[in-house]
Amino acid sequence: MKRELIYSAAYPSFLLSYLIHHPGLRNRIYSDIVTFWFRPIAGRLKLPYIEAMFEYPPISGFLTYLAALIGGDIHGFYTAFSIIILIFYTILIESTYRIAAEKRVNEFLLIIFLALSPSMILYSVYNFDVIFSAILMSSLLLLKRRRSLSAILFGLAMLTKWANLIILPVALMLIEGWKNRIKYSMISLGSFISVNLILYLINPELMPETYLHHLEWGLENAWFIVFFPNNASWDTAKIFSFMLMGYGLLKVYLCKLGDLYEKSFMAYSVFLLTTYKFTPQMVVWILPFLALMNRIPWGYFMLEFANAGIILTWFDSPDPTRLGSLPQYLAILRAIILFYILVDVYLGLKRRRAHASA
Repeated sequence: MKRELIYSAAYPSFLLSYLIHHPGLRNRIYSDIVTFWFRPIAGRLKLPYIEAMFEYPPISGFLTYLAALIGGDIHGFYTAFSIIILIFYTILIESTYRIAAEKRVNEFLLIIFLALSPSMILYSVYNFDVIFSAILMSSLLLLKRRRSLSAILFGLAMLTKWANLIILPVALMLIEGWKNRIKYSMISLGSFISVNLILYLINPELMPETYLHHLEWGLENAWFIVFFPNNASWDTAKIFSFMLMGYGLLKVYLCKLGDLYEKSFMAYSVFLLTTYKFTPQMVVWILPFLALMNRIPWGYFMLEFANAGIILTWFDSPDPTRLGSLPQYLAILRAIILFYILVDVYLGLKRRRAHASA
């Protein structure tokens, strides 16, 4: 019965997300999906990476093209895109539910994090993050029992949003034997490289723009804008970002505490806290892992308040990327709370190990 209860909360939540971003609504909340319609791959049905540039990896681009092909106009495109996300949203819930059942996690936490979370409501029908998270959680679910399929899904997640590369070392550490680790890496990375290489060979001018676009982006919702308030210093800020990220991720990879999901949460938290571009929809990535912690961490509601507030105040601010604007204050607050949750999870794992060895 609890599974049905989760879905009965999740689907109305998704419907609300669909409605608040709908292009037919006069005072709709911004969604990337609506803006995609005005890009060549949707509005003019140009093939992504072949006829037109698109700054997301191939699965994201071709799903956008598919939604435009089905939809016909902006309203049909938005609805078709939403249905695609809904399918993956269902996969996300089912995958997380099955992991929760294995870990004996309270299923009501899935309702809180995956259905009632403001971030899930605001950022479900928004970008590709739900699709990405659904494929990733399916991959992690199958890691122990069907490793080859897990590796294929891991590669597909990377072809949607490459950020799961961050937790590849975490997954590999839990696979026994170097031979199995190399095989998993070759399947997952091989699929990602192969698809991108094929598209590059078709059009070597457009494909690189997919990844260069984000490398050239400036600071967005990064807490260290405090130290780099002037965009003239943002190249230095990126160096700072990469150095801090490398150090933080290395600490997580070498940490012997936690299971696959706890270490994945820590790795993603480090990444989000150190990247120079922390858009609010990225919080969707960590919500399934928070659900699997089997508790609501202190500060979670404040984290959600700050993350929701970023998009709700963004277009009312004259310069939302400037230090001193309300969205950036909220982004700094979000970073402080996420850092606290990260430290709390780490200390909780240390206490658990000390108790187990006592």
